Amino acid sequence: MKRSVSTEDNKAILRAHAEALFNQKRLDQMDKFFAPDYLDHAAMPGQVPGLAGAKQKWAMYLAAFPDMRATIEEMVAEEDEVGVRWTVEGTHRGELLGIRPTGKHVRFSGISIYRLAGRKIAEQWEEWDRLDLMRQLGVVPAPVQIHA
Repeated sequence: MKRSVSTEDNKAILRAHAEALFNQKRLDQMDKFFAPDYLDHAAMPGQVPGLAGAKQKWAMYLAAFPDMRATIEEMVAEEDEVGVRWTVEGTHRGELLGIRPTGKHVRFSGISIYRLAGRKIAEQWEEWDRLDLMRQLGVVPAPVQIHA
C-alpha cells in the first residue's frame, strides 16, 4: 500500500528546497524539487513555463545576489499545501531585470504558498514587496516623510 505524504513530509521537502537552492546555490537540484509542469503564479516577465521557467527565474536571482541567504520564518501546512513566511537577504552584485549591480545589501520578506504533488512542488503563489526591494536598490525613491 502506498503511503500518503504527510504535511510534515511536505514541510521537510520545502526546507530542503530552500537550503539547496538559496543557501547552497544548487540550481542542479531543481529537478529534485520541482515538477516538470510546475506552475508559477508569480512568473517574471518573459519567464518560460514549467521547470525550465523556475530554473530561469532562480538563476537570475542567484546571479544578481550571489551571497543570497533565505530564512524560513514560519511554515503552516494543510493537506498538499504549505505556506511559508520567509526572509531573503543578499548583496546586489549582478544585473537584475535590467538594473545594473548597485553593491547594496538588501533584505526583504514575503509569503509563498506551495502545492506539492508526488513529493515535488507543482504550483507556487508568492507575495512580497518588490517596491521595497527597488527602494533598497535605489531605483525608486523612498517616500517623502511629512512631519506635522
